[in-house]
Amino acid sequence: MLKLLLIIFLSLTTIGCSNQPIYLFNNNEDIKNIYSSHVAEWQTKAQESFVAAELKIFNIAPTPKPNVVIGPNQDPEKCICKGTGIIVQGDGHKTICPYHGGGKLKK
Repeated sequence: MLKLLLIIFLSLTTIGCSNQPIYLFNNNEDIKNIYSSHVAEWQTKAQESFVAAELKIFNIAPTPKPNVVIGPNQDPEKCICKGTGIIVQGDGHKTICPYHGGGKLKK
């Protein structure tokens, strides 16, 4: 048993003292080159999996929401102030609408 432990110890220390890498790749570029052709395939599979999971769990097809910017608009129906002339900001303070705010802001 002692001989076996001595052989294992010597073999591990010999490998550890070697300046040659144990692995077969020369550098990280070799690893990148191996997997780079698979990345697009993995991304597609991941997206398909998420869509399938949404269908299975929610029983609805995912529909992307349009990127609608809500802000001042000349049309009172589309304007964030809804024609009142006052825009209430996220933190609660109020500003005058550039299209429908005819005067100074009343406090």
